[in-house]
Order: sequence, then C-alpha cells, then structure tokens
Amino acid sequence: MREVAIIANVKIAVIDEDVVVRDFVVSTLMYSVNRNVVAFDNGFDAWVHFEESGFPDVVVADVNLQEIDGLTLTSRIKQVQPKTIVALFSDAPQNENAAKEHGADVFMAKPFGVNELFNLVQSFVVEPYPSENEKAES
Repeated sequence: MREVAIIANVKIAVIDEDVVVRDFVVSTLMYSVNRNVVAFDNGFDAWVHFEESGFPDVVVADVNLQEIDGLTLTSRIKQVQPKTIVALFSDAPQNENAAKEHGADVFMAKPFGVNELFNLVQSFVVEPYPSENEKAES
C-alpha cells in the first residue's frame, strides 16, 4: 500500500470570469486540499499578482479570459516558472490541442465536476511515496 503526503503549503490560483464557476472551483479545491487558494476574474490581474507575490504551485484557468487569455497566460507562466502546474478548461473541446501546445499540463472540458477537480488534486498536489516494501524492492 502506498502512503501519500500532501505537498506542504501548496498555493493554487483559480482564474475565471464566471463567478459561479470560479467559486465552485475555489470551494472544491479548498475542501480537497485546505490550503491557500486565490481567485482572479481575469488573466492580467492574475499575472500581476504572480509577478509581485510569487507564482503558485497550481493554476486552474479558463482558456477564455479578458486582457490576457488562458493560453497566453500559460505560455508566460511556463517561461518564468516551468514547474507550475497549469490546468486549463474550456467549453470548446477543440481548445485542448492549443492548451497543450501552450504548455498546459491538463485540459478539462466544461462542464466538469467535483471528481475532475479531485483527480487534479490527486495527480498534482498529493505526492505518492513508496511504501517500505516498495523501497526494499528497489
């Protein structure tokens, strides 16, 4: 059996103009990781915050944002802080290829639910550590 440990002090940014979607994502992430989650309604404000206060560990953003769209924001983040995990979402599934080309680690098609967000946390926020038996087998 594998042991897991939550990455200490994980910082997550959620960016979406739609307040209902943004609040849903923030609430779900706060419930699942109970850590520092900040929210923005446009890409420009998020970028300014990142430059001034440091980059988060995970960014969850809509592709369609005002001022700086999600694709451009992803490229900028990956140029400055390539270790930041970026999950982009869109109501247009054809944006998946563009999201990957701009460096997104994950693409989620709208509508998405709690399970997709929990899977995101499980994949990128929770680090698996080998059990003692697995260590001995190495």
